[in-house]
Amino acid sequence: MGEVAYPYENGDPDGSAYLFRLFTDPSAEAFQRFAEDYYETPIDVDVVRDIYALRPLTQGMVSRLNEEALVHELSEDLGAARYPTVA
Repeated sequence: MGEVAYPYENGDPDGSAYLFRLFTDPSAEAFQRFAEDYYETPIDVDVVRDIYALRPLTQGMVSRLNEEALVHELSEDLGAARYPTVA
């Protein structure tokens, strides 16, 4: 109860700007920045744009994001998400 003194040294005193930035900027570029920060690896923004456009997922797209991943191994998750894939 009472007033709370938030620290303002980073301009995001309660962390909400960081937590909700993908909601406030739902662009492929925003997701790319998030993913590069989270996974600590470069992310191809063109693939992210293709995914945002719901273009069918190909092995080439998957490989550009993760060289070790195989698109057929993602089939259960892709089916659950109803994401289009190349037959």
